[in-house]
Amino acid sequence: MTKILLSFIALFASSAAFAQGQSTIYSENFNNGIPTGWTQLNAGSDGGFLAGSSASLGTTSFPISNPGSNIVATNDDACNCTKNDEYLVTDTMDLSNYSVLHATFKSFFYGGTYNNATEAAEFKYTTNGGSSWTSLGTINPAADWESQWIDVSAACGSANVQFGFNYQDGGGWTWGLAIDDFSVFAPYNFDLATTSLDIQSTLGLNKAPFTLEGTIKNWGGSTITSATINYKINNGSAVTSSLTGLSIAPYDTYTFTHGTTWNPSTTGSYTVDVYATALNGTTDQNTSNDVLSSVIEVVTATTDRVVLAEEFTSSTCGPCAGFNTGYKTLLDDNNVNTENGRITSVKYQMNWPSPGTDPAYNPEGLARRTVYGISGVPDVVYGGSNLPTSQATIDLLMDIPALAEIDSEWSATGGYIQCDVTVNALADLGSNVSLHMAMIEKEISHNVQTNGETTFYHTFRKFMDGSNGHSMGSMTAGNTYTHYANSTISVNSTPAQGSYDFWVGTSNMDIIVWLQDGVTGEVLQSDYAMFNTSSVDEMDNLARFISVYPNPANDFAGVEIDLIDRSDVIINMVNAMGQTVYTEAQALDAGTQKLNFETSNLSAGLYFVNVNVNGVSKTLRLNIAH
Repeated sequence: MTKILLSFIALFASSAAFAQGQSTIYSENFNNGIPTGWTQLNAGSDGGFLAGSSASLGTTSFPISNPGSNIVATNDDACNCTKNDEYLVTDTMDLSNYSVLHATFKSFFYGGTYNNATEAAEFKYTTNGGSSWTSLGTINPAADWESQWIDVSAACGSANVQFGFNYQDGGGWTWGLAIDDFSVFAPYNFDLATTSLDIQSTLGLNKAPFTLEGTIKNWGGSTITSATINYKINNGSAVTSSLTGLSIAPYDTYTFTHGTTWNPSTTGSYTVDVYATALNGTTDQNTSNDVLSSVIEVVTATTDRVVLAEEFTSSTCGPCAGFNTGYKTLLDDNNVNTENGRITSVKYQMNWPSPGTDPAYNPEGLARRTVYGISGVPDVVYGGSNLPTSQATIDLLMDIPALAEIDSEWSATGGYIQCDVTVNALADLGSNVSLHMAMIEKEISHNVQTNGETTFYHTFRKFMDGSNGHSMGSMTAGNTYTHYANSTISVNSTPAQGSYDFWVGTSNMDIIVWLQDGVTGEVLQSDYAMFNTSSVDEMDNLARFISVYPNPANDFAGVEIDLIDRSDVIINMVNAMGQTVYTEAQALDAGTQKLNFETSNLSAGLYFVNVNVNGVSKTLRLNIAH
């Protein structure tokens, strides 16, 4: 199983480690293994929670990053066994003389969903040796190690307290849970931490000024009624905003909006530090968690991201039927595959599980499966990463600014398809980016097999430039890049598995376009290509087929046209500067006709060939390469 997590989302967290309070009750770093007196409940067949290095306890699909010391972890990905209610339990603590306590630890926990199974993790306590458990809080998921801080005051007053780290695999094959640096301590009286900053890691000057919003949390024992929120840019002077009339009880959070916007004047890298001071007019007693520091890259411009959702499914997959019902609703709610939608969808039908007879499967869909290492269906890749299917995931990705604009359109003459794409690079995108054009059927009911599905949406049929796409070369900020591709489609009422035939054809076809980094896998931007209806209907009444060949050309090129009736045909070819380099006018008989012309005397580059039939025009692109 390969389950890829989104690597390009900035998850801002405090750079300072959570500090212990005035009185530490218990502390454990697991460097010497699981402590004597700790126990396990409902451990999986692999032994449950194990101690060791991150490398020894992680797997390819659950790669635990190195926190710098030994850890404990339970790995459901490695075991694929029953881990639906596993506990790692501390020894007994006497908390009878305490009324307010906190617990801190670091966790490595995705909280992901795979094949309809969602993993969960909680921090609990018992006072009766594990006969019953009370939850103190959920363990928050993240893409890397995350510092957890939980109020455990509910456990105070008892002399027989045991804490438990509880992992639940949801009854499926998911990832796991890792823990490090556990401690229990009494908190400070005044302790306000900045816990999040609602700002993206890349911003465009075209969107300035920027409002700084975030969340503060009261980790102290006193209710906060007033505070000052400060931010510094590149360690400059503090910009302050006073908050009054507050009522932030212990352990509660408050979402703030700073009263002064940030308006950077130039592009570049900026360090933004945000922190709170003057709590109820007094000093914060714990400064170690005050400052949240984020590095922000400001570029010339950004634009809204259109999220690409690639599903791997099959009409022989039982769980796929139920999944696709809710998945369709989710996509439709976000105006999928529409002109103004913020999400695009492509579905690749696979030839498994058994009997593997889905006729919509073909090798180019298999190639996308290979790119992502997909080993089970249904599975969805969002923006190039394997993330849980939810509105929250889509919202998260939509909020990330895109660094490229795509404008695409396609046209059809019979079974001849042309798609034209213009890309504006808003930042330096490097030389690893490829452009993909996927032709899909909007809605079909022809590949019904064994799982009960009768209608299939956004079904992939063919790439216009092959599964590897078109390499865009070195893409630098401020430059515009153009590309077009031609393809001929065949319509067949019973396409054979492995073919690229369409069931319906152009009237039921969409083209989805996206830019993808071949190294990171990130989908930088996607686009729903608009169908260019200009003169299409008129040309369909005049010609069954029009193309230029060969493309690219060297010494000679030609126009091939299949006329319905005898027609007047005018051909004009212009270069990229708009200069006419060739023209010809003839009356041609019905049927397939070819007009050839010499190109050896023309400079290499892009040319536009306009074919006019009885006053109706169609323009094709021709590359000349010597």
